[in-house]
Amino acid sequence: MLAAVRQERPDALVHLGDHANDARVLAEEYPLLPLVTVKGNCDLATDAPEQARMNWDGTVIFAVHGHRYHVKSGLLSLRYAALEQGAHIALFGHTHCSYCEYRDGLWLLNPGACGGLRPTCGVITMENHKISCQTKEVFL
Repeated sequence: MLAAVRQERPDALVHLGDHANDARVLAEEYPLLPLVTVKGNCDLATDAPEQARMNWDGTVIFAVHGHRYHVKSGLLSLRYAALEQGAHIALFGHTHCSYCEYRDGLWLLNPGACGGLRPTCGVITMENHKISCQTKEVFL
């Protein structure tokens, strides 16, 4: 994730769970960068919440790890939960596979995984009340 931050130079970070130590390292390395984190199914010793709802300049982002919404079996439960939250973007992890789709007014974004042979990250761009999401390869 440190390589992703150096590459993309974001205005804020969202850590979608698992390996809570990564979020702690990010916070130490970039103390002025806003960081939101949620608990993953492998994060037993963290006080991070199960989900987060953020409102950045009128754009509502719903963030979860995804295991509670069974994202490995489909995204319908996650979609409904995000719509109930009034979200424009639903962020999730758990599958470790990058995914980005816009349908019926909702972005679904899974950044993938920052480890492994082809690390990826998710990037959200918000300009003039227009939202775009994408996944990108992280160059180490």
